[in-house]
Amino acid sequence: MFISNEKLKKILLKAEMLDEDTWADIVKNAERLKSPVEDILRERDVIGGHFLYELIEKEVRLPYVNLKKIVLHDDVLDRFDPATVSTAKAIPYEFDKKKKTLKVAFLDPTNAALIRTLEKKYKVKILPAFTGKESYRFASKHYQTSVANRIRKVIAKIAKTTSKKTQSQAARKIFDSIVEYIYYTQPSDVHIEHLTDEGVIKLRVDGFLRDEISLPASLATEILNLIKYESSLKTDAHRQTADGRFAWNVFGEILAFRVSILPTYYGEKACLRVLDESRQKASMRELGFQEVDVGTIKKEIKRPYGLILVAGPTGSGKTSTLYALLKLLNVEGVSIATIEDPVEYSIRHINQTQVDAENGFTFAKGLREILRQDPNVIMVGEIRDNETAGIVIQSALTGHIVISTLHSNTAIESITRLRNMDIRPYLLAPTMNLVISQRLVKRICPYCRESFALDNAFLDSIDKDTGIRASLDKLKKLGLLTFQADDDVRFFRGKGCSKCSGKGMSGRVGIFEIFNVSEDIQKMILEDKPARDIQKYAESKGMLTLFEDGLTKVLAGETTIGEIMRILS
Repeated sequence: MFISNEKLKKILLKAEMLDEDTWADIVKNAERLKSPVEDILRERDVIGGHFLYELIEKEVRLPYVNLKKIVLHDDVLDRFDPATVSTAKAIPYEFDKKKKTLKVAFLDPTNAALIRTLEKKYKVKILPAFTGKESYRFASKHYQTSVANRIRKVIAKIAKTTSKKTQSQAARKIFDSIVEYIYYTQPSDVHIEHLTDEGVIKLRVDGFLRDEISLPASLATEILNLIKYESSLKTDAHRQTADGRFAWNVFGEILAFRVSILPTYYGEKACLRVLDESRQKASMRELGFQEVDVGTIKKEIKRPYGLILVAGPTGSGKTSTLYALLKLLNVEGVSIATIEDPVEYSIRHINQTQVDAENGFTFAKGLREILRQDPNVIMVGEIRDNETAGIVIQSALTGHIVISTLHSNTAIESITRLRNMDIRPYLLAPTMNLVISQRLVKRICPYCRESFALDNAFLDSIDKDTGIRASLDKLKKLGLLTFQADDDVRFFRGKGCSKCSGKGMSGRVGIFEIFNVSEDIQKMILEDKPARDIQKYAESKGMLTLFEDGLTKVLAGETTIGEIMRILS
C-alpha cells in the first residue's frame, strides 16, 4: 500500500468500516503473520479491495481505476513495453492525442522520480492514477503475447545448433521467459512432454489444457534437467518417477512449483503444479461466496468444536476454500495443525505436516500424532477411509474444530458418505456444523460480455432439466433478485475477443451450496432420515442449491447458464 498504516486507519475509522479495537487486532495479526495490513483486511473480509481503494481515492486526491472494469485498447497498452510494465508496476490505459497525455495506473502513484523518468522515456505527459494488485495483474496479461513470441524466437535460433552447451545455456533463458509467461497467464499446471520427434509445453488455464510452445526434443530434455536440478532431484536418473518442488523469482514475486517427473516411452515428462501465493490471498467473497454465506461461515468457525466439510470433485477449488478458512482462524491464541497430501502453501504460525504413505505416515496416523500436539483447530486434507473418518469425528467430539474435504456431489450427500464410512448417526449429528459443496465455473470475459433477453421457449426447454422457473421464484422470494416477471430476466454471454482468445470466457469463480446443520437437522440425522428428506427441509429453510447459487451468478453477468448446466450435468 502506498499510504501509511496510520493514514489508512484514519480513512477506515472515518468511513466507520471498523473500530479502534478491530484495527489494533488487524495490525497485530499483520505483524504476527508478516503480511501487509491490506492483505489481512482482505483475507478477513473486513473490506473488499475495490471498496477500500475507492475510500482511499477520496482522501489522497488521486484517481483510482479498476482495470477489470474498463475497456483496455491494445494500441494504448503497447505504449509501454513489457519490461517497463513489470519494473514500474504501471499500466497505460488511456491516451489523449491532442493533449499528448497518457493516463497510467500505478501500484504506487506517489513515486514522482519514476513518473518523470517514464515521461522522458516515452515523450508524453503522464497523468497518474492508482490501482490494486489484482487489477494490475489482470491487465498485465496483455503482454503475454510478446513473451510467447520472444520464447519462440529463442527456440528457433537454438534449434539451428546441435551444441549441448549452447542448448544448456539457452534452457535457463527460455525457462526464465516461460515463468514470466506463467506469471501473466496464471495456469494451474504446466506440462513439458516429449513426443515422437519434438517436445511441447502445455498450460492448463481455467481447467483447459492447451498446447502453447513446440521445441526441439533435445531442448525439452535440457529444460527438464534444469527443473530436476532446481528441485534437488537426480539429473542422471531417467527411468524412474520423482517428486520435488522449487521456487522462481519473477518481477520480484515468488512463484513456487510442485514437480512430478514421469518416464514415458519417448522421454521424461514433467508436470508442474503452479503454487501462486497471490491466489491464496483471496477473501471468501472473491472466491464467490455470497455475503450471507460469509456471515454463516464466520459464525460456524467460532464454535468451540465440530466438523466443517468442503465437498466436491477433484478440481472444484476445495483447497482454496480450505486455506481461506485457515486464514480466518489463524489468530493469536489458536493452535492450528494440518495433515495434507501434499502441503501446497506454507502459512505462518500454522503447523503443517505431510502424508508419507511409503513410510506409513497416513492421514489416520498423522491425525493421531497431531492430537498429541494440543491443537485447537485441525485441518485434514481429505477423509479417504473409515479409519480417518472415525478419528475425525472423535476429534470433533472432544473439543476441536476439524476442517476437511470429502468427495461428494452435494452437501447433503456428505452425510450419506460418512454413514457409509461406518459413522453412526448419534456421532455424526452432534459433530457436523457446516458443509460447503462447491464447483468452479468459467467467468464471462469482461471485455466482450453482452446481455440478451430470454424467450419463454428457451426457459421451457431448460426448465425440464433444471427447474429454473421454480429457482427464479425462490431467489425472488429470498430477495436475491429484483425482476418483476420472467420476461424481465436477462442472461449474459461472451462474444469472443482478442483478450480471451475468442473464447468469450476468462478466469473462474466458485458456485456453492452452504448446508448449515441446525438443531432440527441434527434431529433428522439422529433419526436416520433419508438424504432427500434432509435436502428438502434445508431448501425449505432457504439453502441454495449449487444450481441456484450458480443462477445468481448468471444473472449478475459473471457466468453463463450453459456453463452452469455443463458443470452440474
